[in-house]
Amino acid sequence: MLSGMLGAGLWLLVMAQPLGRPRPSLVARLRRLSAQGRLDLEERASTGAPMFSSPLLERVLRPLLDDAGEQIARLLRRLGIESGDLDRRLALGWPGMSAPQFRGQQLATGAVLFLAFPAMNLLGVHPFGAWPVWLWVGAFVMGFAAPSWQLNARLRRRREAVLAELPVTLDLFVIAASAGLSPEQALVEAGRQLNGALGEELRSVAREAGLGTAGYADGLQALAEREAIPELRSLADAWRLSHTQGLPLAPAMLALSETVRDRRRARLIEEGGKAAVRMLFPVALFIFPVFLVVLLYPAGVELLGLGN
Repeated sequence: MLSGMLGAGLWLLVMAQPLGRPRPSLVARLRRLSAQGRLDLEERASTGAPMFSSPLLERVLRPLLDDAGEQIARLLRRLGIESGDLDRRLALGWPGMSAPQFRGQQLATGAVLFLAFPAMNLLGVHPFGAWPVWLWVGAFVMGFAAPSWQLNARLRRRREAVLAELPVTLDLFVIAASAGLSPEQALVEAGRQLNGALGEELRSVAREAGLGTAGYADGLQALAEREAIPELRSLADAWRLSHTQGLPLAPAMLALSETVRDRRRARLIEEGGKAAVRMLFPVALFIFPVFLVVLLYPAGVELLGLGN
């Protein structure tokens, strides 16, 4: 079994190395230079990236996992567990991952953890006795939920990054508008100056507007709906009013920047209050008992000495 595992690992390493892989043809590279070619590549990437480095594993296991993911998604929708916005969440937190691929990954992770315990029973690796069946089921549930936890963590980090980048974005809008740039030029310039998630989204809005697929206002509105952040909705509304009605952009962005900073300050104060409450658990469980033992042990020794 160890020889087979070693051989499989070496085979996967050899198949994953870059030498000898087919390179994109000249036609594919030339299509990337055109607008329609870039749109086709983005649409193809949205269907899901390859799950395995090996073409053999991709051909054999990928269809099975995709079909299993479709069945699991259908079952979860019937039970009312599926939220329905998994595609949007995957596009934000896990680009290139499709919903069937994500469900298949959940099933594969749960199956690996489920089979680990009977394998340890067969190999005799059970220091506290044979692993019970309920532990197998618990391991499967944990493995099935692990990708969802990872996705939620990715979305939380992305939301925090967007919120941290938003005041700087508004300041760039104010500077660009004060310099006499139009709202479209201010958006393009802000996207060029930012390197985070929000800057990438602004560059995507400007690129789609340049290709003619969507306008600047519609792109900002779609961005606010995807991210589900109220401050971005306010930004999209203020930009639309400035663009359609000719209102000055700088005062609106400046007022919104102050509001965003006030909300962030209030959020930090709230998180600090929650951290103080969370600190009560380790203090009560780990520090307070030790403190009592340190105080009461000498007193107990003295009382026992007096009694003798």
